[in-house]
Amino acid sequence: MMRMNKGKLCIWAGLVAIYCSHSQTNRLTGSPYSLFGLGIESSSNVGKNAALGGGGFALNNPNAINIRNPASFGTESTNSFVFDIGFLGELSTIQNNTLEENRLASNFSSLSFSANIDEKSTVALAVLPYSDVGYSLLGIESNIEGSFDQFNSNIFGSGALNNFNLSYGRTLFKGLRLGAKISYLFGNVEETEIVQSGISGLTVAETSTYSGVQLGLGLQADLTKHIKYGGAINFPTELSGTQDRTVTKILDFTQSPVESETDIQLEKFELPWEIHNGILINPWKNLFLNFDHSFRAWDITQQQDNIGEFVDQNIFSMGAEFNIDTNGLKYIQRMQFRTGYYYDTGYLSIRGENISSRGISFGIGFPFGRGNSSMLNFSYTNMDRGSTNTILVQENIHSININISLKDIWFLKRKIN
Repeated sequence: MMRMNKGKLCIWAGLVAIYCSHSQTNRLTGSPYSLFGLGIESSSNVGKNAALGGGGFALNNPNAINIRNPASFGTESTNSFVFDIGFLGELSTIQNNTLEENRLASNFSSLSFSANIDEKSTVALAVLPYSDVGYSLLGIESNIEGSFDQFNSNIFGSGALNNFNLSYGRTLFKGLRLGAKISYLFGNVEETEIVQSGISGLTVAETSTYSGVQLGLGLQADLTKHIKYGGAINFPTELSGTQDRTVTKILDFTQSPVESETDIQLEKFELPWEIHNGILINPWKNLFLNFDHSFRAWDITQQQDNIGEFVDQNIFSMGAEFNIDTNGLKYIQRMQFRTGYYYDTGYLSIRGENISSRGISFGIGFPFGRGNSSMLNFSYTNMDRGSTNTILVQENIHSININISLKDIWFLKRKIN
């Protein structure tokens, strides 16, 4: 009989705590568009999803974690335990009609594990960024009201909204899997504005803290031997927020406090309905094709940003995975080769133009030995976001996702009754 080692489970909980504190101080993005709302949606993924265009709502595999759809954890298996840790690095080039700038951001991106409750159901825990904030606006010139004098401002923002996710999936009967999840969203967004005029200046520092709970349901069905369907719904919710604000002035090189407030109540931030659908096709042995569509109903939240407005969002993605022979004698036969593409219409509109994005991805899965379900997943994505029209900027982003997925070799020990 197998059972989970409780002491080692405490180690995993400690890793989660370290990840959550670390992610608040290290950026996973350098995008100027993270200025809006609560940041841009994180490109972090668990397992192999990043290489498949970010989709995979119909994927189910007892050897891998798929947080896209909680029903994927209903795959029949016994004594299965999977641990996954991820790393994300991004190099972005940002340009408008006249200037170009390079930015680099990287960090650990995810921690997750799943374990069987019985042969038909599995529970999973995951923590990863929900949205990322990391921007800097330098040399903003403004006129002092009532005069021709000017002052310069530099604005810096950082932070992340994290997603602590508990999922449960179960096989209802052969070919039909159901799942549910609860996500606790939490994190801080920090913004510092430094205003300089001559030898005097002003520093305004704001730390906004948000938290809330979101519920979701999932379903997977085997339509035929070679076609599977996956669907998921995330229900709308509101994130509550408070803010700490301090203002400090500098006069004749002497710094002194001006204002300090804590626990300022912020307007609630609404998250919309999310509806996800996916198809997985297995046309011949060891080739899998996935096609996904996601819809987010931002428009009915009627939220506004200082510059733009929130609009309904559609995300289309497709991916392919192939390997020569899962049980082949040669290492290259057991390697998994992946590619994907996605197009995101964007959820923010500025002066009537949506901030859309598109990307193409490639990936390889390196198995750890023969007959071992553990794997090192590597993926590269090239993405474009925005445009150089009007006041917008265009980003070209090169990102690398590395995930180590380990099965049945950690946190388990044999118990003899």
